[in-house]
Amino acid sequence: MRTLIELELPNKQTYISQIEPFKSNGIPSNSIIHKQVTGCGITTFEIEYALHHSIIILPNVPVIKGKVEAYNEKYEGTGQEILGVHKGIDADDIKAYLLKDVKYKKILTTPEGFITKVLKAFENQMETLKQDYFLLYDECERIITDVSYRGAIAAPLDLFFEFDNKALVSATTLTFSDERFDSFDHYVIKPLYDYSKQITVINTNNVVTTLKGHLDTLQSEHTCIFINSTNGIHAIAESLNMKAQSKAFCAQESVVKLLEKGYINASSEFDKDHMSKYNFFTSRYFSAVDIELEYKPDVILITDIFFADHSILDPHTEVIQIAGRFRQGINSLTHIANFNPLMKTKTPEEAITYLDGCLDTYEHVVKLFQNSKHEGTSDTLKFFVKHSPIASFYSKGKRNSFMIDNALNEERVKSYYTDKKNLQSAYYSLPLHFELTSIEEGYPVGDDDLYTLKSKQTKKERYRQVAILLERYNAPIGGFLFLSHSSQEQKNILVRKYPLIANAHRWIGLSGLEATDYDAVSINKVIAAAKKIHDIARIAPYVHSAFDQNKTVQESDVFEKLSDIYKEHGIKFKVSATHIRRYFDARRTTEKGQNVYIIGNCLA
Repeated sequence: MRTLIELELPNKQTYISQIEPFKSNGIPSNSIIHKQVTGCGITTFEIEYALHHSIIILPNVPVIKGKVEAYNEKYEGTGQEILGVHKGIDADDIKAYLLKDVKYKKILTTPEGFITKVLKAFENQMETLKQDYFLLYDECERIITDVSYRGAIAAPLDLFFEFDNKALVSATTLTFSDERFDSFDHYVIKPLYDYSKQITVINTNNVVTTLKGHLDTLQSEHTCIFINSTNGIHAIAESLNMKAQSKAFCAQESVVKLLEKGYINASSEFDKDHMSKYNFFTSRYFSAVDIELEYKPDVILITDIFFADHSILDPHTEVIQIAGRFRQGINSLTHIANFNPLMKTKTPEEAITYLDGCLDTYEHVVKLFQNSKHEGTSDTLKFFVKHSPIASFYSKGKRNSFMIDNALNEERVKSYYTDKKNLQSAYYSLPLHFELTSIEEGYPVGDDDLYTLKSKQTKKERYRQVAILLERYNAPIGGFLFLSHSSQEQKNILVRKYPLIANAHRWIGLSGLEATDYDAVSINKVIAAAKKIHDIARIAPYVHSAFDQNKTVQESDVFEKLSDIYKEHGIKFKVSATHIRRYFDARRTTEKGQNVYIIGNCLA
């Protein structure tokens, strides 16, 4: 039967190593520790003060390298040393470390490194590993949040339960449905000091335009922008012309993707000395990594559900973690987000019912496949069993509880971005973490409009959408027309990409385009007619000046004067003496055998 133990943390200068039961007995085994705040020293305690061998599983390589470098530098020459498992460190390196004269071995590894390297190094000593080593799984909520695209993050869990001594920890734990955790004790660290942070959430329909406006208000020399999308990083840097002033810190695969797009200032290794004015961070740096700076940066979080669906952020986990990365504090914290009321989400009850239906159906098909005697039936069912998306919800033939937790968690977080009120409620439910200020920003053209333009459409539908967007860009706000730099650039892109519609919108407007039914031939004809009308109006004052009213003029003179005026003012259409009737109430007649025009009053 699980127990809940609450422990008080009196002030910011107090660490886990200074409070009981940790101070005397270390981290309790078979426990989940809910830190509530980042940086209170659980991992440091296990590395520096725990008097036993340890394996600490951390979510990403940067945090491993950072902790190993800091510790080994601090204790250099003392005989104490810890080992970080990452690229360049293999099983033989681990074996060599185990042979060193280090009293308490401390191995830091990713979940993938644990499976492929640590276990290989201990292949003949598995019982020793499980009996003598304390296994600590840090930032344990990542097991749930990441497992859908990083299955190996949960791979150590089966072996985890076989260790005599083990625990999980995070400042932002999520609830595990796996029954093997039912007997675990829960330790909740309760800080007695105010650890809340001021956060401004800007609800917008145009993320890039809002970001540009916000950046213009900042005074600090360094801004850190957290967005889990390489496409998003490139789009922002491109749209706001900040490539030369920015740096992206991300996984190596993302570095390559950015290089392919022409963004060269990207690195998989964080170095504070290589930071630029604008610094992008992907999820590799959302948790665990300590970012030690001599200054307090402005921190911006980006959620763009239309163009970067992986950028959805959970206030309960990722936002808390990101805000806690900077050990010297931050100057400001801002979350810029857009919303999609049409995004389909499920309530917890609906999500559970839906998943149960999927899983029950899949299991039924698996049984049909196992019992099939007919080759054609067997082959057909085999394809479904292997390639169905639901197959990923199973591990070793059993339901994978972490994948189920992941699916339910994703529905919860998605629901925050169907309406600004939902996101506000999420922040309001965390009063110990955040003091919320909510701001509303709206623009004539939003991300949903631009997203629709990029979706599958017929040419006619696309032309109509472009025309509508151009109409909105040209709509005055408060009596005058104002476009921010990014909005103007978005408009310029549309004009360059759809010159026919842009030209037509200029000459005949949205209503004129609607009348053509967006047929290219009709559009060109109407544009030509509109230009002709424009040219007639443009030269009217010059024609009025060239002829006197209530006079009779030879037809040949009318033709000659009009020809001169057309040529002088660049009129391209063919000249005719009859055009005089466009400018005057004129009557053609014959006098003394000559064709003449009697010029009457000017026409408006």
